[in-house]
Amino acid sequence: MEEPYFWYVFYVKTGTENRVVQDIARFADTKGLNADTVEPFCPQSEVYYRAARGKTQGKQYKKRPLFSSYVFVETRLDASEFLTEFGPLIYTSHDIIRILKSGANNIALPESERARLEFLLKGKRCVERSVGFIKGDTVTITAGPMIGCEGLITYINRHNRYADIEIDMFGSKTKARIALEIVEKS
Repeated sequence: MEEPYFWYVFYVKTGTENRVVQDIARFADTKGLNADTVEPFCPQSEVYYRAARGKTQGKQYKKRPLFSSYVFVETRLDASEFLTEFGPLIYTSHDIIRILKSGANNIALPESERARLEFLLKGKRCVERSVGFIKGDTVTITAGPMIGCEGLITYINRHNRYADIEIDMFGSKTKARIALEIVEKS
C-alpha cells in the first residue's frame, strides 16, 4: 500500500479472526472502500504438526493465527476517518471486543512496531518457519524470517519445532508462537 498508511488492530473473540476479516472486508465493500484503501488481515504463522494416520500421515506445517484474538486492518484512512467509517461495525459486531489503542487517543499501531511486524511477515502476512542451530546457550538462525531477530525468542521447543517470541505491540509485550526447526545442538 502507498505511504502513508496505518495499521489498526481489533481485539476479537478467540476463534473468530477469519470471520471478522471477512466481515470487515464486506463492510468496507458496502461503504465503497476498495481493497486498495482497506485491507483486513490476520497475520498467520506456520505450525508444525504430525498427522496420525490417513493420507496426511507424516510431518507437515499448517497455518494458524500468529496472534490469537487480533485482527489487523491496513488502510490509508487516518484515525478519525477510520473511526467514522468503521465505528458502526465496531459497535454492532458480536465478535469485535474493542479496537486497541496506544496512549489515550492514538489507535494506529506505532510505526516502529508496524515495521518490526512487517519485517517478520516479509509482505506475505505469514511468518514462515525458520531454521537454526543452538551452540551452548546461543541460538543462531540460518534461514527464514527470524534471521537477526534471535533476541525476540523467549522459549524453544525442539521436539515440536516451535519458538515463543515476544513482540512489542501498543507499548506492551505480546507473545506469539512461530515455527523454528533446530537442526543441530552442540
